[in-house]
Amino acid sequence: MLSAASELIPPATLHPSGVWFFNWAIPIVGSIFVVLAIADVIRRRRLTWGFLFLFNSLAVYWMETIGDWGQMLFYSPAFAEHHLLDWLPIKTPNDPLFMPFAYAVYWGVHALLVLWLSQWVSARFGWSMLKSMAVLAIPVNYLWDFVVEGTATAMGWWTYDPGIGPVLEWSNGGRITLLWTIGIMCTWPNLIAYWAGKPPIRGLNHFERFCRLDRFTVPKASSRRSGDRAEVGTLAVATKHSRLTKQQEFDDCLTTRSPFRGSASS
Repeated sequence: MLSAASELIPPATLHPSGVWFFNWAIPIVGSIFVVLAIADVIRRRRLTWGFLFLFNSLAVYWMETIGDWGQMLFYSPAFAEHHLLDWLPIKTPNDPLFMPFAYAVYWGVHALLVLWLSQWVSARFGWSMLKSMAVLAIPVNYLWDFVVEGTATAMGWWTYDPGIGPVLEWSNGGRITLLWTIGIMCTWPNLIAYWAGKPPIRGLNHFERFCRLDRFTVPKASSRRSGDRAEVGTLAVATKHSRLTKQQEFDDCLTTRSPFRGSASS
């Protein structure tokens, strides 16, 4: 196991600026994200997209230290640390306490950016959401990661030493890679989003089919809650319904449901 000996600490990370930002601001903002997501689940009485996205982002934070070891990333020892992962055979020398919260903030803000920009582009140019997200995903990914990691390496919060492939080095000696890992950060999240992100409208998505969830779902009888018409003799009488919420409209589009509950699966 790598130790945090002084000879392993890159000089650029010895005296970072604005340590309070990751020691305090990021955990506070990350906690707010978590509380809001849980409150939304309680209010809607279902596992929402936002909650599942946030939960999965937090759940994989522990793999960061292994990946950081492989990509030669070092965090400043000035940050508050945790020692929950000291049992790992390979890891980066320092494990900052802010890491789980940083995952919530990084991926939460990134997802909102891509979603809002895609909605704006769809409305502006008449594109489908799929086309908008396909066009925006990689440049937004790259720009967001460059802004975050560029700021972090320039401030001395972490650095790639020496880094893989071409790097940009700041005046303090901090380095950010320009292709690896920033390139993979532009690829695998979008691949996962395509593979597992499509809701079960007109069939299950790739990940659901891979996990054979079709064994636990049954076709949902089509229903049209709005615009129904009932014929009385030769007269067509329009039935009046209350306005549907977005969630009800979404549920009406689902083609499968769980046999273990009455409502549509999501």
